[in-house]
Amino acid sequence: MKNKMDVLLINPRSTYVHEIPQKVYPPLNLLYLASALRAYGASTTLLDANAFQMEDFQIAQAIKSTHPFLVGIGLYSEVLRQVRELAEMAKSMASCRVVLGGPHASAVPEKSLECIPDADFVLQGEAEKSLPMLLDHLKQGQPLSQIPGLYYRERGHIQQGSPVTGPLDIHAIQPPARDLLAKAYEEGRYFTIMVRSRPVDTLISSRGCPFSCRFCYNSSRNYRGRNPEAVVQELRAIRDRGIRNVEIVDDHFTTDRGRAMRIFDLILRERLGISFRIKSRVNVVDEELLRKAKAAGAYQVSYGTESGCQRILDSMNKGITVSQIAQAIDLTRRCGMDSHTSWILGYPGETPDTIEETVRFIVKMKPTTVNLAVLRPYPETEVYLQSKEEGTLRGDWNPNAQEMPWIQLPWVRSRADLERKVSQAQRHIYLRPHYLIQYGFRSIRNANWSLLQYACQEFRRSIAEKLPLTSPARSKGTPPLP
Repeated sequence: MKNKMDVLLINPRSTYVHEIPQKVYPPLNLLYLASALRAYGASTTLLDANAFQMEDFQIAQAIKSTHPFLVGIGLYSEVLRQVRELAEMAKSMASCRVVLGGPHASAVPEKSLECIPDADFVLQGEAEKSLPMLLDHLKQGQPLSQIPGLYYRERGHIQQGSPVTGPLDIHAIQPPARDLLAKAYEEGRYFTIMVRSRPVDTLISSRGCPFSCRFCYNSSRNYRGRNPEAVVQELRAIRDRGIRNVEIVDDHFTTDRGRAMRIFDLILRERLGISFRIKSRVNVVDEELLRKAKAAGAYQVSYGTESGCQRILDSMNKGITVSQIAQAIDLTRRCGMDSHTSWILGYPGETPDTIEETVRFIVKMKPTTVNLAVLRPYPETEVYLQSKEEGTLRGDWNPNAQEMPWIQLPWVRSRADLERKVSQAQRHIYLRPHYLIQYGFRSIRNANWSLLQYACQEFRRSIAEKLPLTSPARSKGTPPLP
């Protein structure tokens, strides 16, 4: 007989699964939910379709063999079609209930249920409490109306539970259930091409972001940092499993400078001997912090730089200056670390001249890696709402859409025009002696053949006369060399 407490959590495939990926990381969001379900007493399985590059028939077989009572799927805007198919598959193979969560589901819960008809529920926001509550109410046959953040179907209509009460106490959240993905770790499924050793692991030391960039999908402004001792304890547990490379995936690890410095000090005191990368804003780093990070084992700092034009940065409400970007890249280099930078093209107000200004700035500063992508107007973000009101939003987030939404600019006829600008910028930046020599040297020096293969793939893409407009990787906005 089917165990009524069985839960299957599914991490969908990335849209670029059939190409050489730049990185594959464990789904921490689902690992945290799995821990919460275990604490409640539910038998929980996690299926990482992305790490194992699973085909649909393999996923169907896994669902059938697990025969769960409840299936949970993370919903991101880029994988709407796939999640719709996964929900349909779960219903047909196991006749189970399906619950969605994640950024897209949290932003537009009712629309998510409307466009994914086989989904029964959506849980908004952090679900470590609400997901076990949902399972308990279903098991006991209790009304669902009091579950915070829940949207559900009842008598042909979408109903809403009680409002989300606020952010969770980050100190009370159970550690992620990494043992559920032991096989993926053992087979080296989690990696980044910038590091030869496998597997790599991820850790989150804080939740929420106190900043208000107009393009960002992060709806939680309630920044909460974990105790430094707890963070280092988790790093130690990762190290004790034989893993020496970690990405700390906080939106901004350095938001609380004192906490960051304390974590670095504890890592040094305990001589963990790990390598890690962090994310930071360019206007909060200084030489003391970066040198301490380097001493503790940091090899890369990722910056959300977005544009080399101050007018565009101001329009985005980034709260940083071009001068601060330049200083952060230069200081990171002088402190002996790599700098990864992310740039957005096609924001309202962008022109060919501002794009050239950004590209010239990148060429001048020579950050270690450059992620260039067309703006994605995520649902309910400020830029999405503004462009929709002004009539410049083209397309929308829908499982049947052939391309991602984009914002019409006066000089742009189609999204393909913006994609070509990205491709041209990539060629201008990466097909220069500095980067060709740098990545060739890194690949050979570290015997990092994955990096070399990926670089060759992106090189072939860059020199192609036209971008394949239906390419899954390019429609995802796959950035070169993270």
